Amino acid sequence: MVTNPSDYVEPLAKAGASGFTFHIEVSRDNWQELIQSIKAKGMRPGVSLRPGTPVEEVFPLVEAENPVELVLVMTVEPGFGGQKFMPEMMEKVRVLRKKYPSLDIEVDGGLGPSTIDVAAAAGANCIVAGSSIFGAADPGEVILTLRKSVEGSQDNN
Repeated sequence: MVTNPSDYVEPLAKAGASGFTFHIEVSRDNWQELIQSIKAKGMRPGVSLRPGTPVEEVFPLVEAENPVELVLVMTVEPGFGGQKFMPEMMEKVRVLRKKYPSLDIEVDGGLGPSTIDVAAAAGANCIVAGSSIFGAADPGEVILTLRKSVEGSQDNN
């Protein structure tokens, strides 16, 4: 999480980033310009919300004339790895999936083999997993488990 995401659009585009997700909490006053800037640099815009931010705050960004293409629901407080998954954040995912059936919904924080099924069943189709993969004896097996859960949930919807 950065406090001035517009400062990073050009450097990340030059570095080859294909997407750029910013936190709504630091972009409430300039999200339209930020989305335009991200798209102008050829990247896919996304918006993230922290656990304490109501999901309704991202609705205007998804419904805008020039919308974000992904919503990231933080399932931990941003800042450091290894935190415990907050299952109560899955209600935000369910609300988003019901309201926007084709939206990419990403979850980040505490995701691993023991929490993936809950996230996938709620409607998350993009998963960020750090500690559970990089700390695993067999990272490839963890990735396969996460992928199968998400794909299985999508097949059931």
